Amino acid sequence: MKSIHIIIIGLLGLAAASCAVSKGDAETALYTRTLKSSTVKAAEKFLQKYPNSTYAPAVVRLRDSLIFFALDPEDAPGVLEFAKAYPASPFKDLARERILRHNTSTLSREDALKIAGPDCLDAAGWRKDNVEHILALDKGLELRILSPDGTLQETRSIPVYMLDDNSPEPVLAAPIEVINPFGSRSYLHLCYLNGDSEYVEALYLPAEDILSQAMFYGTPIKPGKDESYRIEGQSPEMMEGLTNTAEVLWLTGRFKENPSLVQVSRADLLTDNAIRWWRERNPKAETSASRLTFGQLDPESSIVEAYKKARKEKGKSSNAALFDIRGYTVICAASRSTGEYTLVWVEPVCKNRKRDKFLNSIYFESDGTTLNLFYYKGSNTFKLKISLPSQTLRR
Repeated sequence: MKSIHIIIIGLLGLAAASCAVSKGDAETALYTRTLKSSTVKAAEKFLQKYPNSTYAPAVVRLRDSLIFFALDPEDAPGVLEFAKAYPASPFKDLARERILRHNTSTLSREDALKIAGPDCLDAAGWRKDNVEHILALDKGLELRILSPDGTLQETRSIPVYMLDDNSPEPVLAAPIEVINPFGSRSYLHLCYLNGDSEYVEALYLPAEDILSQAMFYGTPIKPGKDESYRIEGQSPEMMEGLTNTAEVLWLTGRFKENPSLVQVSRADLLTDNAIRWWRERNPKAETSASRLTFGQLDPESSIVEAYKKARKEKGKSSNAALFDIRGYTVICAASRSTGEYTLVWVEPVCKNRKRDKFLNSIYFESDGTTLNLFYYKGSNTFKLKISLPSQTLRR
């Protein structure tokens, strides 16, 4: 410690000698006395009297060295207080390194799991202000904070972010980890799946009990090699016009880098939303419903684009087309007077035409408003009738 101070003071002395000829006697004299006394009080006195002096940077370095190197390197509150009090200090980088070390656990995942017990989903070490803890994540995203000897210190509950209330219990999609994406603050990072269509990433600050989450949801598709899930869809947090926190921006940035998450086009997104909307409002359409609720389509939807290319059945006031899109067989109608597009019918694409019912064709009856849906099921045929004006269904 003493040798460091001698070197610093020696360098400061050389600076004093080179500048003395251009300084007033009083300022140079006080600077010389400050170096000789080498105390925080003397440095503060000089800086208060001559804050804009060319000697000031050297005196700041002297003052900060006396304060910083007097601290115990393991004194986490002391180092943190220094960083807050002197944010522009020449030793700010050393202070940040110590703060990061004070908040970086030395426990391995295996050590944390052993302490957390066999019933937890996962566990990770978490060091706060140079004190070790274990974060144990249990079913339902319940969180236990433990001491290294396994003593329970606190329990927390991380709210599950889900769109579908009927989703199964969340399942971790990757091991949890404690990371420092924005400096020295330690976040618990976790990724989980709600069923096979909702993927969520979260950043949680255990010290402040602050949670940030982002979701990617859509249609589950066949996973590729070495993938356990694959979703084609969107993220509500990535919608245009939203202002997000740094944490949410970091999370959505990970979505873009995740090959298992396929961003859907705007046209297909409008189609997916329209199909979902129709099926939610017509849950018994294929079994017992006698009335339907049609959905108006956005002209930018890929259903509308497909309709324009499909073969049309001409009716009295509307034309209609039957085609497959996005895993569904749909009927889209277009008003001949207004040009508005309507989603009339939706059902999953038939996967086995020899065994299951298959919607083969559609045609208008002589009234020009009743649409016949002609089905095959094996060697048998049957029809459904949909009245476009009344939105009624007959079997």
